[in-house]
Amino acid sequence: MRKRPTRQLDLTDSFLPAAPANDFLDRLEALVDGQPIQSAVEAMFTATTGRLPQPPLCVFKMFLLQHCYGLSDPQCEELVKDRLSWRKFAGLALTDRVPDETTLVRFRQRLIEHGLHARLLDWINAQLAAQGLLLKEVTLVDATLVQAARRSPPRGAAGGDPDADHTGKAGQPHYGYKAHVAAAATHTLIRRADLSAASVHDSQRFEAVVTGDEKIVIADKAYWSAARSAWLERRGVGNGILQRGKRGWPLSPVMQRINRLLSGLRCRIEKVFGHWKRSLHYRRVRYVGWARNRLELEFKCLSGNLKRWVSVSAV
Repeated sequence: MRKRPTRQLDLTDSFLPAAPANDFLDRLEALVDGQPIQSAVEAMFTATTGRLPQPPLCVFKMFLLQHCYGLSDPQCEELVKDRLSWRKFAGLALTDRVPDETTLVRFRQRLIEHGLHARLLDWINAQLAAQGLLLKEVTLVDATLVQAARRSPPRGAAGGDPDADHTGKAGQPHYGYKAHVAAAATHTLIRRADLSAASVHDSQRFEAVVTGDEKIVIADKAYWSAARSAWLERRGVGNGILQRGKRGWPLSPVMQRINRLLSGLRCRIEKVFGHWKRSLHYRRVRYVGWARNRLELEFKCLSGNLKRWVSVSAV
């Protein structure tokens, strides 16, 4: 990300070889303009609220590293201390103190207090759109379950996570949250996301993640309703939600073929969830409470889009 905190090499740095190449971080640094995020995170700290020992953008970049590689706060701190390429990305000299996990916790809380836990993705997506990568032609909508950080208490009992909830899927009980996502079909870049308790039906967060500026929205049968069709029609958005047959009114062969075609496009969003769960260990949230977990989801979307940007630009 450009606009890295500027510093001069100290004597210790001058005796060391150059930091080992990290192709992903080097490309990320060259592609992304960090000015909008830097201005926002620096505005969180004033003379009255106190300053961080390191520039706020440095701590923010540690969050990016944490979520790009699926790390906890202590793991992120230790790896930034250990890896020269990560220090370089964060803008830290060898003798600079690496922000500790307590600093990360306090910075996370400051992001939430200033309402940035649902705005970070917009700044990156504006740059993706300017590069012609975030297309507003076809939007895919779906949701995935994520386990709570604490064990499930018995239904109706105290304990656990007050913002999580119980539900079931494929006959199996689940306790936690549900991540709702809208992604562009081209490059599967995430346009918007939201987090709810697990018991919230997928369709209830449809309007929260669909922007209304796309040409068509594709989603599975769980999202179908006459009211939603009217909502899309009022905005001039094509309805690509798979239709359901009714008792006594089965789908015609034509509608069945249309459903199969739409389903072939809709399944692309599963790549997003697969990457989260295989590479970023996002099968379980890390925190207790909606706000901190909503921020975690925002960073998951942010890091996913940045990885796709680097990947697409390398072709």
